[in-house]
Amino acid sequence: MMTERKLQAGLEAAGEELSQYAYLLDSVEQGNLDGIPGAGETAKAFSQNAAAVAAPLYARSRALAYCDTANVSHVSMLGSSVREDGETLDLVMDYEISFPFPVLGLSSLHRTVRSRRRCWIGREGRYGEGTDHVDEDERIVYVGRNSTRYHPDRSCHYLSNKLTAVSWESVSNKRNTDGSKYYPCSACAKGAGKGSTVYIMPSGGKYHALQDCKAIMAYVRAVKLKEVKHLGACSYCGG
Repeated sequence: MMTERKLQAGLEAAGEELSQYAYLLDSVEQGNLDGIPGAGETAKAFSQNAAAVAAPLYARSRALAYCDTANVSHVSMLGSSVREDGETLDLVMDYEISFPFPVLGLSSLHRTVRSRRRCWIGREGRYGEGTDHVDEDERIVYVGRNSTRYHPDRSCHYLSNKLTAVSWESVSNKRNTDGSKYYPCSACAKGAGKGSTVYIMPSGGKYHALQDCKAIMAYVRAVKLKEVKHLGACSYCGG
């Protein structure tokens, strides 16, 4: 179950990144790519190949990097699709996970994780027609695992897992955005010591010995406001 959660988080991270490249892909089709500020040659080449091979392969690599893959095998992204309907990125990862011992005669179990989201293709041209008066309840907001509030801003520090690697010796001199010190994570940092690398987050209060520590793994979903309106807005990013 932990492996599945980690793969899901990795696939969501890949989906979030790849959905942004769709703006470049759309511009390639429209012949407007040269007019996009900051669109380098690598991004242009990637966007042109995204629909064929690059996107599923990147998503596979990104997701597998989130977990120990020793027990994961037969990984397939064949069920994935990129903008078949012109705007949806659908990443589907099928895999098998081995059991530490046979269960009911089975040595492994087939599982599937999926990330499906609308690509960011801007609000110009045919995609933006009729969107001047979007129903407020249809607005996209974000919720994390076990969220008690919804977040209008995906980069809100309550959702962000931006990690910085620092030496254990220097962590005592670091401060978070509130000006507070970092203390060892009770879940993973007990063994951290001289010569080791630890990880900190701008808004966190703990340092971690593991990048995939269960205390910092986040699963963020994009949902319509009407689905989570009852939670109330985040006090930090929701105004």
